[in-house]
Amino acid sequence: MFQIGFLEILVILLVGVLIIGPDRLPHFIKSIVKTLTKFQNKFFEFRSSIEKDIGAEELKQDIFNELKMEELEEGGDEQPK
Repeated sequence: MFQIGFLEILVILLVGVLIIGPDRLPHFIKSIVKTLTKFQNKFFEFRSSIEKDIGAEELKQDIFNELKMEELEEGGDEQPK
């Protein structure tokens, strides 16, 4: 998702230790991770319900079938030598 390198993580942790304090930092990080996980789960639930409502799986299958048919038609036009 995000491309964060080691140096960026180190800077974030250092700022976190300075602002929050070393005693509360692990609890703070744990609560942030829990919140992000809940948000991600809700987002995936929302996305899957929308996909189910619009019939995304059938649309994907139709597009795949159309592309395969075009591929077969292009291959069928060529004459073997």
